[in-house]
Amino acid sequence: MPVEQLAKLSMYPVHAEGIAAETPFESATASVAAMRFVSERIARVRTTLDEAVRTAAAERRYVPWVAAMPTLKALRNEGVTWPTRAAGVWAGFEDLEPPVQGNSDTGHQQIGNLTVAPQTPLEITRAIDDGSFFRNEALNAAIASANRSGAAVNFCFLLSGTVGGDGRVHSAWNHLEAFLKLVFDVHRLPPGRVHMQAILDGRDCPPRSSINAGGGIGDYLERLRMLLGRYGAEESLAWVVGRNIAMDRDYREPNARADYRLLTAGDGQKVDGFAGVRAAIRRAHGDGKSDSEVLPIVVVGSHGRSHRIRAGDTFVDLQFRADRQRAKVGSLLGAREFLASTARAHGKEWGLDWLDDSLRLNVCTLAEYHPRFEGLGARVAFANRPQADNFLALFPDLLPGDRYLLAGESVKSAHVGFFIRGRRETPTLPEIEDREIVPSCGSAEGVTSDSDFYKTPGMRNREIAELLRSRLDAGYRMMIANFSGCDMIGHLLPARFEQAVQACEALDSAIQAIVPAARSAGYDVVLTSDHGNIEDDTTAHTTNDVLTSVLPATGTHAFEPEERLAYQARLFDVPWTVGRLLGVEEALRGHLQRSPVKVDVRFAGGPLVKAPR
Repeated sequence: MPVEQLAKLSMYPVHAEGIAAETPFESATASVAAMRFVSERIARVRTTLDEAVRTAAAERRYVPWVAAMPTLKALRNEGVTWPTRAAGVWAGFEDLEPPVQGNSDTGHQQIGNLTVAPQTPLEITRAIDDGSFFRNEALNAAIASANRSGAAVNFCFLLSGTVGGDGRVHSAWNHLEAFLKLVFDVHRLPPGRVHMQAILDGRDCPPRSSINAGGGIGDYLERLRMLLGRYGAEESLAWVVGRNIAMDRDYREPNARADYRLLTAGDGQKVDGFAGVRAAIRRAHGDGKSDSEVLPIVVVGSHGRSHRIRAGDTFVDLQFRADRQRAKVGSLLGAREFLASTARAHGKEWGLDWLDDSLRLNVCTLAEYHPRFEGLGARVAFANRPQADNFLALFPDLLPGDRYLLAGESVKSAHVGFFIRGRRETPTLPEIEDREIVPSCGSAEGVTSDSDFYKTPGMRNREIAELLRSRLDAGYRMMIANFSGCDMIGHLLPARFEQAVQACEALDSAIQAIVPAARSAGYDVVLTSDHGNIEDDTTAHTTNDVLTSVLPATGTHAFEPEERLAYQARLFDVPWTVGRLLGVEEALRGHLQRSPVKVDVRFAGGPLVKAPR
C-alpha cells in the first residue's frame, strides 16, 4: 500500500472502514495490520487527528465520524471487524440496480438465518413474472366477492418502491401495477367501485418526493395519476395520508383512530381530485411537514362525492411487510382483543370507542401480517413460511436445556421477536426464550409519531443496557439486543443532524455500559447492524455495507479472521459465527446437509473468526 494511502486510512476511526468492497483476504488483513501499526505509533497526536477528522466530517455531514464514539471505535479496532453486505440480493431481495436498500425486518431475518432468507417481495415479483399472481386464490376471491355483491374494492398502497433505491421496504410499484391489472383487466371492475388510499412515504425515500422528483425517482403522485389513467380510474384515488398515521407500529391510538376514521367516515381535509391533493401536500410541505407527516386528506371526485368504506366492502392491503400493517388491519377487522392486548404490550391502553363492530369487511392482505388475522376472516395472498434455517428455531436441538434472552424497545419489538426468529410469532419452545420489551418514549416525552424521536435521541438505549447488565448472571447461553436509535433518528436527517450525532453518542454510551461487563462475565460479543442509514444525510436507508465485529470474553483467546476469498461478510454469516463460538458449528452443518433445499454456495453463511485454540 502506498505510504500516502496508508497514512490517510490510518486516520479512519475504524480500520475496517478503509477496506474496499471485495478486497482479497490477504491484502485486506495486511492493510488492517498496517493501519493498526501506524495508529499505535501516532498515539501522541491522536487527539489532534481525531479533531481534524471530526471537523472534516462535520463539513461533509457524515454523522458517524462527527459523533464521539470512543468505545465503539476501540472495540471495532480491537476485535475482528468485517465490512458486511446488508442490502440487495444479500438481504433476500430481487437483483435490481440500484440494489434494494437494506431494512430492519430483513436485516434481522438474515442475522438469524444460516442461509440467505428470501423475502416476500421476491416471491411476489416472481409470481407476477410467471403469471401465477393473476391466479392467486386469495386475491381473486376477495375481488370476486365484491364483484358479485356490487360492493367496492378498497385498497391501500405506500407510494414508493418504483426502483431498488427509492424505498421498496414496505411496497413495490410493480405489485401495484399487477393488482390494478387484476382488478380492471381480469375482473373488469368499473373504476367507480375501486377506491384507493395512497400512503405517502417520505422516510425510505426523499422526504418530499410524493410531488417532487430528482435523480430519476419521485413525484409518485404523478406516477400514480398516469397509472390510474391507463384504466380511466383517476377518480379511484379516495384518500391520502402520511405513513406516520397509517403505518404506526408503536400502537399510538390517536394515529390508528385517525386512519380508521379517514377510511370509514371520511374524516379529513376535503380536496378536489389530484390537483387538490397536490396543493394540499404542497401546503403541508410549506408548514415544515415531510410526506410521512401529512394529515388525512379526503379526495372529492368530479361529481362532488367522496368515498368511505362501507359494510360488506372488500379491503386489500398491498404492503408486503408485516409490522406496520397490524394496527391498521386489526382495526378494519374489528379485532378489539388483539388491538387492546398488543397495545398493552407496547405500554399503551386503548379505549377503542371508535371501532364500528358492524363494518364486517372482506379483508385480504398481500402478505401475512399476523396469524390471528386469518381466524378473524382475513385472506392472505402470500403466506409467510417460517424459515427452516433459523438459528433460534434450531436452538433447543443445538443446546438442549439452555436459554436465551431477546431485548429491545417497543417501536422495534417485532425485530427482536417475529423477524429474528425467522418469521415466527413465538419461540420453538416457550421455556427457551425470555423476551423483554421496554416501552418506547411516548406522549409524556412529546413523542406522538416516529417524526418526534429526535426529542429523545437516546431512545431507550440506557434502559436496555441496564436490563442486559442485570441479566449477565442469569445463566443465559446467549443474549440478543437491538438498539434502534441510530435508525429511528437517521430517518429524520438531514433536518435533525445534531440529534443524529447525539443518537450515535447515546449508542456508544450503551455499548460502554454493557459490552465490557458482558465480556468480563464470560460472554463473547458480536456487534453488527441490520442495515445502513445514519451514515447518509438523507431520510432513507442505504445500500452501504455495515460493520460486524467479533470480540472474545475477557482473559480468553484472541480471535483471528477466518480466511475467505475476499474480506467481505454477509449478515447471514453472523449465526455461523455465533454457532462456532457456542461449539455447535458441526450441528449446523449437519442441519444444512439434511435440508431438502440446496442453496447456492454464495448464499450460505460461514464463520467470520477461526475456532478458538
